[in-house]
Amino acid sequence: MREVKRQGGPIVDVEVVPELCMNFRNCVRIARGAFLPDPKSGKTRPARWQQVEPDLLWKAAWSCPSGAIRFVTDEGYVVPRWDEVAHWESARHRGAGAKPEQPLEKW
Repeated sequence: MREVKRQGGPIVDVEVVPELCMNFRNCVRIARGAFLPDPKSGKTRPARWQQVEPDLLWKAAWSCPSGAIRFVTDEGYVVPRWDEVAHWESARHRGAGAKPEQPLEKW
């Protein structure tokens, strides 16, 4: 497993912004038990996140396409998805970095 880059210190709380949650439920699949669908709104909400490995919480948050998952850390407030996007490089994506004369099968 590759090392997970974390910022902001240990997680002390997890929030899901209902207005941003689009119900892709990547977080539910990645960090099993940490997130559950809210019976009233149908949106995802934090549940037993304290019982899940921090690396899985970070991966779940990075997978959120809308940036709805936010962490409160002992150093402040962190929105993991937005941080990941800020450091994205097209050369790291096999489709975006491909030259027209190079078929993707060789990647």
